[in-house]
Amino acid sequence: MNRRSVVLAAVLVASAAGPGLAAAQQTATLSEESVPLYAAEQQVVTGETSLDPGTELTVRIQSTDAQTPFVRQSHVRVRSDGTFAARFDLSMVPPNTTYELHGHADGDPLFERRGTIAQCDADCTDPVPETPERTERGENVVAVSQGETAEIPLSMSDGGSKTLSVGSEATNYRINATVSDDDGDGEVLVLFDTAAAGTDGATLGVADDGDSLTVTEPEPALPSTLDPAAYPYRVYDGRTTDGTPTLGQLVIEANGSANERFEVEESADFGFGESVVQGRQGETVRIPVVLATADAATVSIGSPATNYEINATVRDGNGDSRVVLLFDTAAAGHDEPTLEPAADADAVAVESGSEVALDSQLAATNYDLSLYRGTEATGQPDAIGTLAVRDGNASTTASDDVDSVTGETSAAQQSRAGDFGVGTGALAVGGVLAIAGVGICLRAIMN
Repeated sequence: MNRRSVVLAAVLVASAAGPGLAAAQQTATLSEESVPLYAAEQQVVTGETSLDPGTELTVRIQSTDAQTPFVRQSHVRVRSDGTFAARFDLSMVPPNTTYELHGHADGDPLFERRGTIAQCDADCTDPVPETPERTERGENVVAVSQGETAEIPLSMSDGGSKTLSVGSEATNYRINATVSDDDGDGEVLVLFDTAAAGTDGATLGVADDGDSLTVTEPEPALPSTLDPAAYPYRVYDGRTTDGTPTLGQLVIEANGSANERFEVEESADFGFGESVVQGRQGETVRIPVVLATADAATVSIGSPATNYEINATVRDGNGDSRVVLLFDTAAAGHDEPTLEPAADADAVAVESGSEVALDSQLAATNYDLSLYRGTEATGQPDAIGTLAVRDGNASTTASDDVDSVTGETSAAQQSRAGDFGVGTGALAVGGVLAIAGVGICLRAIMN
């Protein structure tokens, strides 16, 4: 597939710098093979960055066309060679849709680009770059994929015992152990099982039965496979962590299948019921929120860029693990309540002072939807979406027989596609076609 030869570079302007570089020195470059993006499955955005291997990047594609809203987001890790690859399914996005492509690390901007989704006339599937072969990065740097066992060689030429400490408070993981060269060969090969880390299994061991290892500081319990990242390790002489250590680094590279043996239903289900919600000026929009096992969630609608924003905490009161928010576009920015729960048993509490006052009706544009676990809208959102508010004077095609409270439609109306540039397969049928707008179920794909 021919790609336009474009190389895009951007400087990370905020404080996501790794330990070795100042923030202004951190860079990311998008590869020339990343553009254009086609209306097809498996579109891959690749590039290089000076961020440390294992650092998490978020790559987001969002429509700038109010008539065909969509949003896709992918979480990726910097590979051992400094590259990254984010995959997206854009098969449901109409060609000629304009978009913005953003990248950030730890909430700080990394790159930004605007473009247009191109028509796919042949095989437009992008290949996924292979995981780079591990290269020598120094005698004290060990690289391994998630789920594999790393080998950390320790020189014991001076005899006695040594203490190995892997991880740190900054990485939210640490384990310490005393190592002894019992067979006197001057070396101990320590085995670090990344699949067992944080579980009941043995994370640390030795390759030679003639050596020994005793864990002296247990590791914390983890809800999933140890995150891909660069973990420092230190080797101290003796059985304590006193003195000056020899430094090393354990680099764990991402492996998409490593988490399959962990069942974390909260992370899989928590989010917006629909990633794109649509409505018209003057109407009430239904925004479904799935809490899963979370006690509470905070919803943020809008942003400074759209001159409107409101934050609210939602709680499930009827035990169905979800809350449907009613967003009154006519009341937005005015004295009347803007957000209410569809079910009386559920609760919605708007954060005091969070809603931006408006002198006129809510503008017809796309508004960011962000969802956070807990009662505060801080850090990176756990789920994202888009609220598309259309011009209230525009004609409608699928709202005549919809109940504005229940959101239910007649059978005839449920089988009819709207005029939003997508096929019927993209419409969520039954209880979703509401006078508040047609909810297009374009789920964001997060790798």
